[in-house]
Amino acid sequence: MTILSSDAAEGLLGRAAVSTRRCLAGPAPLLMALIALCLLLGLTKPQFATYNNLYSVLYGVSLNAFAVLGFTLVMAGGEIDLSVGSVFAFTGMATGMLMAEGVPVHPAIGLALVGAALIGFVNGFLVVRFRVNSLMLTIGTMLVVRGLADVMASTLSGATFAKPFREVARIRVGDVNLWLVVLVVLTVLFGVFERRHRIARRIFQIGESPETAVIYGVRAGALKLSLFVLSAVTAGIGGILAASRNTHADPKIGLGLEFLLVTAAIIGGASLSGGRGSVPGAVLGLLFLAVIVNGMVMFDVEPLIQQLVIGVLLVAAVSFDLLVRRWSGR
Repeated sequence: MTILSSDAAEGLLGRAAVSTRRCLAGPAPLLMALIALCLLLGLTKPQFATYNNLYSVLYGVSLNAFAVLGFTLVMAGGEIDLSVGSVFAFTGMATGMLMAEGVPVHPAIGLALVGAALIGFVNGFLVVRFRVNSLMLTIGTMLVVRGLADVMASTLSGATFAKPFREVARIRVGDVNLWLVVLVVLTVLFGVFERRHRIARRIFQIGESPETAVIYGVRAGALKLSLFVLSAVTAGIGGILAASRNTHADPKIGLGLEFLLVTAAIIGGASLSGGRGSVPGAVLGLLFLAVIVNGMVMFDVEPLIQQLVIGVLLVAAVSFDLLVRRWSGR
């Protein structure tokens, strides 16, 4: 196989910057739509605009938003990781179980994240080495890891987690939760990474055309493997924080999260075919969905109807993505 020089490869990869800029154009209209939605709800339901309600929405989103960080980059690289919801549950339950066995909080969290990284490594290795379809593979991983999480939740029998673990999600900087600040910083850093770093351009190039990327010297396999590990670890961080906030073993934690993340990522500019995606856009997508749900709660909409609305948004987002792909000839 002929490998071009690094300068030539960078020249080709520079074309992916066009795709990158196109992807990052997504957050701007979404942000305007979010502001308009908030103004509408604030005018019709004054309690929506209260500090406590807005802070509650932001804090709730921050837990799931950690999971969308790596997930979005996997999509941009042309793959998908539907095991994130199960990994989300697994790490929280694993941390609680390790602490129940006497392991201190920090080593317990570290071991749980190592477990998440191993799950991501297995996903990435099978996709790269044996070219297994990531959709089908991660559905299988989702079921296996969910089973492990359910076993741990059953073993803990709804027991309250140890106090040091319960306090993790409640660390504050002044009057603001620490993890909300961390999420904002990470979202900005990921946004800068997408715009400025050549690795980000390579991710988009792999998503656009993996064969072309390999021809021009991009180590597509290693990069995809790294993205699956990143997706699992960021999902694990969110799961640990969610379990800490719940304070007890909950077998339902993370159920359906993968579909929420898909919806948010596509709303934020990602594509199921790869080559497009924006972490800031996906985070905004999650916030947009959370505001919609919060507004429906304000209007006393039945929970089943709320699920129906989110489902309709998922179908609409996927359908729109399909139309965009057909229009662009991909």
